[in-house]
Amino acid sequence: MWDGALLLGDDGCAMYWPLVVTGTHRGQVWNVTDVGAQPFGYTTADDGFVGWAAHWAAGKEWFDAPY
Repeated sequence: MWDGALLLGDDGCAMYWPLVVTGTHRGQVWNVTDVGAQPFGYTTADDGFVGWAAHWAAGKEWFDAPY
């Protein structure tokens, strides 16, 4: 299921956080659910693994959109 990606963790309810390690999206962390997927960075955080890790370490919610 995770070919080309490293699973970083999950938030339950079929929500996963894979880090893409190959291809054109290499270095991006995605939010993958049973209804779709989108790259992390659409919130107030920086994109990529470093942005995801800093956001997580700060204890921020993944959905903290800037509006």
